[in-house]
Amino acid sequence: MTDTLRHLLTNRETLTKAQLDQFVQAQWQRGNHFDHVPLDVLPDYKNFESFSWEKIDCMLTKIVKQQADGLSFGFDMFPPKSAAKGDMHVHPLSSRLIAVLEGYGTAIVQTCSGKMAKKEVGPGDIILFPHATPHCFWGAEEEPMVVEVLLGPYVPFEHPLHTISPSRAKRINLAFPELFQPCEVQELDSLASRVVELQKQGLIELEENHVMDWGDEFIYESGGLEAEAN
Repeated sequence: MTDTLRHLLTNRETLTKAQLDQFVQAQWQRGNHFDHVPLDVLPDYKNFESFSWEKIDCMLTKIVKQQADGLSFGFDMFPPKSAAKGDMHVHPLSSRLIAVLEGYGTAIVQTCSGKMAKKEVGPGDIILFPHATPHCFWGAEEEPMVVEVLLGPYVPFEHPLHTISPSRAKRINLAFPELFQPCEVQELDSLASRVVELQKQGLIELEENHVMDWGDEFIYESGGLEAEAN
């Protein structure tokens, strides 16, 4: 897989969401949920300091490019290890390819066999998985971990299907499997409306998204709160 993965990342400028989805699904089904690439095929997140970090769930994130087909590129920063910051979760609508750029941490992802695989990861390590796959990440004890993320598609944090716990996702998927299909970017709004209507009818229940109290120093360093200044 490494040569094919390196080619994909080297040619990211011409990559499409359909290609990412197909690659991630095929490799994950072959058991290739972890891999490693040379650092020279990965970007330097410090070249994107004009994009501000934003608090999302248990991490900081910044999306630096969104294509018309929904394929998006960004960076996530995971905090130092804490049990409260590494909850298992799923993203029902988007596949992911994640590359560790800086720091060390732990990645756990469900494999195609249904079992969970755990790996201590560092720069150059790759983790990939299709939509609705349980996973979690956290940084090492002292330092955060920074990763590049390729998302197909990017789903805004406020979308009701951005993040769900595995147990609740399983129940919802059994009752409404159409909500857990691979998603095109133009379908996000209609899916959100559908979920809101089901919630009003009491047919599904979702957790509230919580934002961890972590990362303010990085946000301030990047000028991310400039818009709030008087």
